[in-house]
Order: sequence, then C-alpha cells, then structure tokens
Amino acid sequence: MIYLGAVETVATRDPARQLCDLYSSLYLAWVDNRRGNLDVDAVETAARLAASDGRQALIFVRGGVRPVAQQQADALGVAILWYHAVDATLAGANRLGLKILASGLVSR
Repeated sequence: MIYLGAVETVATRDPARQLCDLYSSLYLAWVDNRRGNLDVDAVETAARLAASDGRQALIFVRGGVRPVAQQQADALGVAILWYHAVDATLAGANRLGLKILASGLVSR
C-alpha cells in the first residue's frame, strides 16, 4: 500500500489483526497468503467491514481468484491485486485493481 501511495499505512497488531492486515486513513487491506483461489466469502467480508468503517477495501492475493469472487469484487468496489513476493511485483486482478495500479492510492 505504501508503494501505491498510501504512505501512512500501518500493519495491524492484535486485536485489530482479526479485522484486517493493513490499514490507512482511507483503506483497509487483507493479504491472502494461502495457496488456491480467493473465494467470494473473503470479498464479501472485506466489502462489509470496509463499508462499515467508511474505507476502501483492498485484497492482496498470491494465488488465483475465482471468477465469482472477481465479479463480486467488481460489483462491491473491492480492489484485488496479485502480488509476487520474490519479484516484488503487483498486478491487477479485477477492474478496480487495474485502476489502482495505473493511478495509485490516495493519501490524506
């Protein structure tokens, strides 16, 4: 998130860690380190928590994204970004993820 422009990003610690992995003034983010595909449940949870807090939801994944999860993320305004830790690269996994890669994140 810092690389994308949200310079005040903080990694969460207990007990906030149960809600998200990273946060800034405008964004809540989750990092999905699991193998396999991102499921729609994670997208819906991220959208619900971020909306209740008034922030934008971001999900960083290392694996794939199920098509239904991608469609739901687009509908709910959740950005999904693929990350590759070894190469230190990011790619957009849905429309909003691609937009954020192109324009960056806003900071307050």
